[in-house]
Amino acid sequence: MTFSILRFDAPMMSFGAPIVSEEGRIQPYPALSMMTGMLANALGFERSEAERHERLQESISYAVREDVSGEKIEDYQTADLGLPHMQAKSKKESVAWTTWGHLDQRGSGNTDTTNIRNREYWADAVYTVALHVDGLPAEEIKDALVRPERPLFIGRKPCLPAKRLFQGTVEAPSPKEALQIPSTIPTDEDDEKIVPTRIWHESDEGTPVTDARDWTNQVHIGERRIQEEDL
Repeated sequence: MTFSILRFDAPMMSFGAPIVSEEGRIQPYPALSMMTGMLANALGFERSEAERHERLQESISYAVREDVSGEKIEDYQTADLGLPHMQAKSKKESVAWTTWGHLDQRGSGNTDTTNIRNREYWADAVYTVALHVDGLPAEEIKDALVRPERPLFIGRKPCLPAKRLFQGTVEAPSPKEALQIPSTIPTDEDDEKIVPTRIWHESDEGTPVTDARDWTNQVHIGERRIQEEDL
């Protein structure tokens, strides 16, 4: 089986956990919904294409290795959405990104109040992901990640990658075994192999998690088992 190797290396990353009120908490590895959304963004899926997102989500298998553990930091954010320049009367007036000469427009959930948010991030961490998508050749994944339809981010839009996400491909029987191949391990500033700390992979012996998304209703659903192992 061919696995695409992705490197998550950025000053800040956000692996979102379920949000309660204004609290934007994170978990230690990227959720299935995040991996789906990131790849869908690279491929140019429209936000309204719920069935297309769900088909992609069902075809993804991956494992995650923590190469450098990060520090958890919290950002206190406020936004006065009642200001005139923050108001969007229609989707055409709400412009999010400009990519390859096209405007990416989205709807608005703005209110007339000041929104307060606490957002957590991982700072100065490095992760490696082994990703396989049934029905999507590794070459197409490479093309999407090297030249994405929209700018890519790791969890939230402020979390821009410091390095190119796509690192190459390897052959392995499973995502976990793909991350055990020495060539997937990054090096430090002295060109010495980094010693990874943990790995997360799907396993019948793992802990139940609910990290798939119902892309129509925008809620998390389902259950799969993820095992965490120290390295």
